[in-house]
Amino acid sequence: MIQVNKKTDGTFDTTELFTTLEFGDQTKPPLFHDGHFYAMFRTNQKRDGMICMDMEGNIKWKTSRNPNFDRGSMILADGLILASDGLRGLYLIEPDPTAFKQISKVEMLGNGQNWAPLALADGKLLIRDQAKMYCLKVVE
Repeated sequence: MIQVNKKTDGTFDTTELFTTLEFGDQTKPPLFHDGHFYAMFRTNQKRDGMICMDMEGNIKWKTSRNPNFDRGSMILADGLILASDGLRGLYLIEPDPTAFKQISKVEMLGNGQNWAPLALADGKLLIRDQAKMYCLKVVE
């Protein structure tokens, strides 16, 4: 984590606040919501699932493999996280630093990898795996 500082002469410098090997995402940037970061930490060496980290680098929780998040994708919409698990599942999650809070889950994708970013516009969610693309109507 770095802090970017604008100096009085208009130039910038940076200050390293902390480093961590316990949080990250191999294929996509994390989400930031209400002072906390959310990411799917799955690399070739780690399988920590979905993780929540605060601004000081403290890990608040990990799902590990329950539920198992691979290299899926997440998007924040109306204060909720829509997340694919990288395999078959699509989750609706309440972002909460105290615990993983799954609202619902549907298995809908094939057995291929679904590592592609999610897209949401006008109440329609685009999600795909290696063989199919779906357009889902997202309703309140």
